[in-house]
Amino acid sequence: MVTKAVIIKKENTNEYDQWVTCYTEEFGKLKVVAKSILKPSSIQALHLDIFNLVEFDLVNGRGMPIVTGAQVTNSHAGVKSSLAKTTVAYFFAEAVDKMVLENEKDERLWHLLSSLLGELNRINTTNPMSLLRQRQTELLEVLGYLPEVDLCRICDNRMDARTFGAFNHVAGGVICKKCFLSGHGGILISSDEFALLANRSNKSDFSSRRSILDGIFEYISGNKFYSLDLLNMVK
Repeated sequence: MVTKAVIIKKENTNEYDQWVTCYTEEFGKLKVVAKSILKPSSIQALHLDIFNLVEFDLVNGRGMPIVTGAQVTNSHAGVKSSLAKTTVAYFFAEAVDKMVLENEKDERLWHLLSSLLGELNRINTTNPMSLLRQRQTELLEVLGYLPEVDLCRICDNRMDARTFGAFNHVAGGVICKKCFLSGHGGILISSDEFALLANRSNKSDFSSRRSILDGIFEYISGNKFYSLDLLNMVK
């Protein structure tokens, strides 16, 4: 098997081997074995670095595919040279790892992930939060989890920038102010966050503080995102 892939996670196994989780163009998310990669003489180690865009040669193994050859096509050095950019990339790698099933090809997800890393690699900024927030919304939409924002999930009344209220986990979307104040509860959201969820945001100076988007990812996946804690510490 030959495919392009983005490396999103690596785990040591045995003495010299690693499990490599990647998102591939042809097969979706895969977990593969890189044999002897931890040996000092390994020539694959640099090619299989986190966030690298690589071309893989794979063969079927007894439990999972085995890497027989890998050639890096873009190491995204611009991402790795910036802690802020690295942390943003780590969020999306963590999201794919925790929320995407293996062996399910998705061309839209491949394009989002590969183009995100390319854009993150190119931009000249020390605060890539705007890119993070915009692409978080895109990822939720691609995965089918973007909350309903046009109609209140409780009363079905139409919402806009004046009537939105909060994100309600139980209802699975945004509810209006009236329903929120009547006791249905939820997490209050800002006008900026509502505009992001509605794909009508043109803001370019988001801060690193936590957003309702972060909470949605953790709620849907049922997992804590360690990249979000790191984002809060990165200035």
